[in-house]
Amino acid sequence: MDKILLLWSVISLVCLLAMMFLTSPGAIGPLGILIFFGLLYFVFIGLAVFCCRLFFSVRGKINKAKAGNERKKSYYYGIVLALAPVILLICRSFGGLTIVEIVSVAVLEIVLCFLVSRNAL
Repeated sequence: MDKILLLWSVISLVCLLAMMFLTSPGAIGPLGILIFFGLLYFVFIGLAVFCCRLFFSVRGKINKAKAGNERKKSYYYGIVLALAPVILLICRSFGGLTIVEIVSVAVLEIVLCFLVSRNAL
């Protein structure tokens, strides 16, 4: 699964860069913008899963009792944490990014991480 996620993230990044250099938002249309945000989400999933895996491995070396099911948890947390930058970029594209939007996305992430922590095991 790790190689598939890495391959999917790299392919998404290449497609994303190709979209950024070869088209404009006016020329690509609404479906292209939706595909752009989808590809961006897949790139952030790869980064977030890597960061979660790194965090869980460091925590597992410090506390051996908590080193259990870290691979499965890193996927769940990575999928949830990858939403935040995409949501913030979408909010930014509709206008300014205010403190209320940032706080609401942070609260959403905290609630989602709490729900993952209760159901991930």
